[in-house]
Amino acid sequence: MNDSNDGPLAALSKTSCRQLAPSLLVSWNARALYLGPAMHLAAHRNAVGVLAIGLDRPLGVALDPADPGRGFSHCRTALIAPNQLHLLAMAGGQYAFLYVDALSDDLKTLQGRCRRRVGTVGFDLDDEDALIALLAGMNRSAEGWRATSGRLVDALSLSPPCTDSRIRKVAGTLLASPSDEANAAQHARQVGLSSSRLQHLFKAQTGVSLRRYRLWARLQATMSGVMDGMTLTHAAHAAGFSSSAHLSAAFKTMFGLPLTALLSDDMQFVRDPG
Repeated sequence: MNDSNDGPLAALSKTSCRQLAPSLLVSWNARALYLGPAMHLAAHRNAVGVLAIGLDRPLGVALDPADPGRGFSHCRTALIAPNQLHLLAMAGGQYAFLYVDALSDDLKTLQGRCRRRVGTVGFDLDDEDALIALLAGMNRSAEGWRATSGRLVDALSLSPPCTDSRIRKVAGTLLASPSDEANAAQHARQVGLSSSRLQHLFKAQTGVSLRRYRLWARLQATMSGVMDGMTLTHAAHAAGFSSSAHLSAAFKTMFGLPLTALLSDDMQFVRDPG
């Protein structure tokens, strides 16, 4: 466990984070990355796996999200599985959240690099100091992202999508047309599977249900719309949400905070098709 704030890495991280005040949100093909200050998050379930990183101090992961009084496991890196209820404690400072590509081996690769596990959560990614220094020192702009993204891929050993081609096709359809209302049976017919078989394969290979992945696709599309200058209401409708209230409820359930809390004036948005 790495709970210490002392040493040259901590000094580097604190200096870098103070210099890079703007928050950054990157829509990175099927992945997403947030860099910015601590947020007060309620217990929530992400649709895809997420790597949480304390850039200048540890973060805490509740041993029991339903009963925070049981305590927290403290770390600099924590890997949360898809659809896993979790509660994080962040005492100020700067943090990073990497939402992985459910269609790749991202999650499996990162799980293999966790040096400690408590329940379903992996902790203490190997070589985490280098990862923290890379993210803490990144210029939070489109130019900074382009200069860093390749190094981040190498640092995390991320890989291109390698899931069953039928699952890739269905997921690709959801990402390309998030507002489409086709049901599981219709998607299954397009790839020559029964509805039950498609849903079983989709969950087995991505770690998340077809329904939850559709929601992830709609949330990503909404953020991309906002990046393109749409109003939040317009972006929500274009992505398939019935109303702004529907979007807000879905966002809070998946990320643990209201969407409006993320859309601050100093947020830098970057879209990278990968």
